[in-house]
Order: sequence, then structure tokens, then C-alpha cells
Amino acid sequence: MTCQNLGDEGDRVEDTFAARLRDARRARDLTQESLAEQAGLSAQAIGLLERGVRRFPHPTTIDKLDKALQLTPEELAAFKRLASRGAASPTATQAKPAGPAWVVARQLPSVNAGFAGRTQQVDQLIDLLSGTPAQPGSPIVATIRGMAGVGKTALAIQAAHTSADQYPDGTLLVNLRGFGAGTPVSPLHAIGQLLRGTGVPPDAVPGSLVEAVAALRSRLADRRVLLILDNAHDVGQVAELIPAASGSAVLITSRATLTAQPASLHLQLEPMPADESLHLLETIAGAHRLASAAARVAELCGHLPLALSVAGAWLVRHPSASDNELAQRLEDESRRLDLLGVDDLDVRASLSLSIEQLNRSADPLDHSAAQALILLSLSDAEDFTAETSAALIDTQPAEADRLLERLTDVHLLESRAPGRYLFHDLVRAFGRELAAGLPEDERTAALDRSLALYLAVAWRANEMGDPKAARMAWPERPPAPAFPTFTRLEQALAWIDDELRNCLALVDQVRTLGGRDELAAGLIVGLYNYFAMRGSMSDWLPAIDNVAAGRIERWTLAQLHADAAIALAELARYDESAQRFGLAREVFESIGNLRGVSLATNNKARLLIRMHRYREALPLVEHALAVNQQLGNDRGLAASQLTLTEVYTELGDWNAAEAASTAAVELFAAAGDESGAANGRIDRAWARARAGRPESAVAEIVQAMGVLDVLGYRKSVSDGHYVLGMVYAQLKDFESAIEQTEHALEVALDVGDLRREAQARLELGRVLNDIGEPDDAVPNLEFALAFYREHDAALVPPTEDLLEAARKAAGA
Repeated sequence: MTCQNLGDEGDRVEDTFAARLRDARRARDLTQESLAEQAGLSAQAIGLLERGVRRFPHPTTIDKLDKALQLTPEELAAFKRLASRGAASPTATQAKPAGPAWVVARQLPSVNAGFAGRTQQVDQLIDLLSGTPAQPGSPIVATIRGMAGVGKTALAIQAAHTSADQYPDGTLLVNLRGFGAGTPVSPLHAIGQLLRGTGVPPDAVPGSLVEAVAALRSRLADRRVLLILDNAHDVGQVAELIPAASGSAVLITSRATLTAQPASLHLQLEPMPADESLHLLETIAGAHRLASAAARVAELCGHLPLALSVAGAWLVRHPSASDNELAQRLEDESRRLDLLGVDDLDVRASLSLSIEQLNRSADPLDHSAAQALILLSLSDAEDFTAETSAALIDTQPAEADRLLERLTDVHLLESRAPGRYLFHDLVRAFGRELAAGLPEDERTAALDRSLALYLAVAWRANEMGDPKAARMAWPERPPAPAFPTFTRLEQALAWIDDELRNCLALVDQVRTLGGRDELAAGLIVGLYNYFAMRGSMSDWLPAIDNVAAGRIERWTLAQLHADAAIALAELARYDESAQRFGLAREVFESIGNLRGVSLATNNKARLLIRMHRYREALPLVEHALAVNQQLGNDRGLAASQLTLTEVYTELGDWNAAEAASTAAVELFAAAGDESGAANGRIDRAWARARAGRPESAVAEIVQAMGVLDVLGYRKSVSDGHYVLGMVYAQLKDFESAIEQTEHALEVALDVGDLRREAQARLELGRVLNDIGEPDDAVPNLEFALAFYREHDAALVPPTEDLLEAARKAAGA
């Protein structure tokens, strides 16, 4: 094929990039689609180039077209000449408005030598700046938002330098001082700065905003200029600075959320990923200065580029110091911001600008938001909601929500999930510095209000779950919370699900204030219903031991010992559990609390059953029965009858077991305890199954599980599935047995209950081996055996025998 030499003019009427490209494509007998495919471009991009919408393509685009069209050197030279701004068509030149001579401004500062990372974000911006506007008549606009020190300006400058050749008419930068000393730059003054940057004499800049906007839009029409509007205060400050033509582009940086500004890209800049943080430290300090503590330094800097830059500079200034020494210094939160400030790089100063901006605002909401941040920073909570914030700052949730949203707008808080807000570590540290200026009673009052909220919710959950429980006698028990309000127990439990980590952190924090040990302990006692129904005992136990060491009332101490024993039993630490039940009983006896004595005695009997020491359990449960009869405590009698059922079942006295379980069910029902009655029916059904009557057990267990499921007792439901699985195995309905046991296992896994998981896996392994599926049986039995070797020696031999048989069958 003979290709026309595009370097010769011949009879050509127009000499534009669009015409040259169109002629070159046709000379090679290519469609726009086929050229796009060969060049790795979109057909839309080729169309825009040939229609002259994109008159100045990026050099990379020229390279792709060169390879696809196999241009001659002369052709390539013509492409490059016409793609440059200097080769604009006479028509375009004549279309430019008359006015002062155009000055090609290059106002970008030099690229930060320490810039590192942000590869994805830089690529996003470069791709955007190299493209075309989404709509004719509109420029390319991108906003870059984020907290102080996150590197917004550095990112904008990096992308602008890389894309500068796309904008041959200049790069202009205006610091709008939206967050900083002094008053933010007005739109009129910003326009004046931009006009003067393009060559307009100062005395020719209009004095009214309307005229200035018109002058700027006319001045930038048919030009390819890149504007950086740095440190914007709000949308109102930048809206009039946006060109009205499609050739230019605008990068806007701000600590505020400017999503109301129409833009091709709204980029949220977060602290750096861990690997990029280390790269930035290496870039500044040198890789040879970083060792084992580098990751900890980055973490203590909150992965914030400004803080990382200062930390790297500290290592440079202290050549004999190690990164480990720097990490140790940064560990002290009270000194951290002192270390993270040098010369014009100062994290504290940068953060203070955001607070100053709120305090200078004419909007009362901004003033309240600044004060709210100070009070919120006092709490060790991981995150906040409108309700937990309202308690801290002493307002209503609706108002707290407005304040949280405002603080998020200016990136003093983050929101990673709907309705939940959290601090960057350095913002919290800064807030606590400001809080140090408050009177001590104001600081402690905020934490007391937070503690009161968690106390009220915990005890509301207890009341809704078991209003007649012995623990409800705690004398400091608070009234129901004003907010949040709950109509069902599940709502309260779900609320605690979300807040448990914050609740336990607050317990640790308020104990350091002094004089609050009893309240902290009462909160842990109040969480019993939550942990009994769905919580992790490995979280509850250390919290119990923590508050039990404080200066608390004897009743509270006894209750904590009893709760610790329950947690230890669930964790299969049986010897420790027995010891704590003994301590609980001793303390209850010392204060004459017979109901507490009966509970501790009955629960220890249940523990002995779990330890397979049935004959030792029998006198204990009989003693508990006697105490409850003395007290006339029908509910306590019901619990003791239920324990007696377990003893008789394991001893093989089926008639006595059925009689005891029936008594338990009747007593629980009379007391209005639905969960107790349901558990009694499951125990009665199991006793009947063990007595050789499994057919009568299934319906009763299913009915009881339905009640427990509605009430939210997931662990008891797991036990019901486990028992039902064993009943089905007796009936030789192995498919149903496996199904029920897997349900029990699923709940155990979900709540992290290793004891229940082990018992379910043991039964599952037994049934799977019985039906000829030893390959599936082996891993379940191996898990159970590992657990019992550590926690229940009595079950080790039978489990070993089952596992050996399964392995032999699998090997066969």
C-alpha cells in the first residue's frame, strides 16, 4: 500500500491534527474502530480527535497512533507539530478575544523531593487530566479532600507537573487560605490573582465580582490552562473560579468535603497504606536508618504523610539515634505532637488551623463542633455514634449527629461505616491537648455521662432478659436509658454488639479516675445477660478480673466471683471455675446472702456434672434445694431441680430425672421464666431418650428450641440442636442427626465457644464414622481430642478410641 506523505501540503485546505489523522487513517484503509483497536484507544477517543474536539492530544496518544499507523518520520513530525499549542489553526487564533498579551504562567512550585507513594491516586489524576471533559463547554475538574497533613497539595502538584505539557497555556496556582491564618481569600481577589497571572495588568482587573467572573471566563476561553485552587474553604469560594470552556482543567484541594461542586472526580485522600508509609520514611531518612521499629514509627505517625515526613527528618537530624528510639519517644502520647513538628512541618500547627477555622466561623454549629471534638477526644472509645457522642457532650442524639457530620466534613473525624465516627490518632492527641485546658470536673463529668449510658443499657438488657434474676438486687442499678430506647431484648443485645469494645475500654479508663470502681464493676455485672446469651467469655473474663481488683462492695465482689466461675466453666477451665464458685459462696455467706449461697452452690454442682463427678454434685444440689426451700425461692428451686435432673440422668436414674425435670418446668413456668422452662423441657426429653424412649423426645425439644430462639438464647439453642442430634442418632435417622449437630456446631463457631464446638465435633465424628464416612469423621474427632487433652481428661480415652477406629476405616 502506498501511503500519502503527510508532510507535503499539496492542495490541502486545512492543516490541523484532526485533518492529518483522518487522512492518515483513510490512506491506510482503516475505520475509526479498527484504528482504535490497533492503537489501544477507544473509538470515542479517535472520533474526538478527528472532529477536533481534542486538538492537543497527549504525547502518549501520539506514540500509540505512530505505532498503529506506522508513520514515516515526516508524518510523525507533522503530528507532533500540530499537536502542540504553537500550531493552532488560524481560525482558532482569530477566535481568541482581544486583550492584553497572553503570558504563559508556570506557577507550580518544584516537586517535593520527598514525595513517595500515592501511585494509584497520581495515575487517576493524570488519566483525568489527559482526557476530555465529560460534557462540551465544561472543564475537567477534580477535588482532592482529606484531613490536615494527608498530602493533598503535594498530590495535586505531583499530578500537575506530570500533566503540564497537556496545558501549554500555563499552570496557575492560588492558595485560597480556606484553612489557615487570616481570612480566606475572596473569590474576587482570587480571580484578580488568576487574571494577573495570565498577563492582565493590575489596573485592568475588574473591581466587581460579576465583571471579574466574566473577564476570567473570556480570558480562559479557547485556552488550555491548568488551575490549582489550593486549600479551599467551601464550594462558594471556588464556584466562580471554574472556567466555562472545555480546554482547561482545575484541581481543587480542601479539608472540607466539596462534593456539591460538580467535578469529574472527587478524590478522598486517606492516610497512607503501611507499605507506602515505609517507602516515604525510606525516601526521607534512607533505608539504612530503618530497622525493626520502622513499622511502629509509621503506625504512631498514623500513616499521615506530614507526620511521616517529620519523623524521617528527625532521623536525619539525629544520625546516631535509631528508629527504635524514635518509636519509644512517640509512644508517649503527651509528647507525640512535640516530636512531630520541625520548621514549617508541624502536625500540631496544621491541625490547629482546622479548629481555628471552626472557632472563627459565624455559624454557631461550627463553634459547637469545635467544643464537641475536645470532649470526644477525652474518651478511649474506638469510635462513636450519635448516641454515645450525645452522652459525652451532654446533648441530644440529633444534635450530636449534626456535630459529628460537621467534624467529618472538615476531616477532623472519619466515618468508615454509616453512623459511626472515629478519630485519627493524631487528631485525638491534639484534641486531648486542648482538653487539658478544661476544668477537671468538666473532663470527668463527660466520662461519667458516658459511663452512665453504658450502665443504663447493660442493665436494661438484664431487665428485659431476666427481670427477677438475683443480680438485679445491685443497689446502684440505674433506670432505663433516655436513649437509646429498646422494645425488644434483641435490640439491646445488638446495640451492645456494636459497642462492646468501647464499653470495655471505658471501664479501663474510668477506673484510673478514682472513686468509680463500684460503678465499673456494676457495668461488668450488668453485662451478664449479654455474655450469657451471645458474648465471648474470653472477653468477659479479663474484664471481670480487672474490676474485681478494685475497691468494691462485698456483694459485687461475690457476684463477680460467681460470674468469673461461669466464664471459666464455659472456657473449660474447670478447676479454676470450682475455685471461684467457692470464693463466691464464701463471700455471700459472709454477708448473709442466702440466695447468693444457693446460686453458687447449685452452679458448682452443675460444674461437677460437667467434670463427670456426678456423685459429688448430688449433695451440693440437695443443699441448694434446701436453702431455696428455706427462702421460699421457687425460681431457685426450679434451677436446683434442673441440676438434679442432670445428675440423675448421668447416674441412670431415669424416673428420678423425669420427675425432677417436670418439677423444674412447672416451677419455671409459674415464675414466668420461659427460657428456664424451655431448658427444662430439653433436659426432660433427653432423660426420656436415655431411658429408651427417644420417639417422645423430638417434638418436645423442637418446641423448646423455638421458644429459646425467639428469646435470643443462641447458646441454649445450640445445646438443643446438639441434644436433638443425639436423639436422632438413637432413632437411626443419621441424616437428621448430622443436620442437627451441624446446626449446633455452626452456632458454637459463630460465638467462638470452643467447648460447644468440641462436643458438637465429637458427636459429628461419631455419627459420620457410624455411617461409613470416616474421612469426614477424622478431622472432627482430631479437633475434639485436642480440646479434651487440654480441658477434659475424662473424655480423652473414648475420643481416642473413636479416632483410632475412624483412622483405620479411612485407611482401609
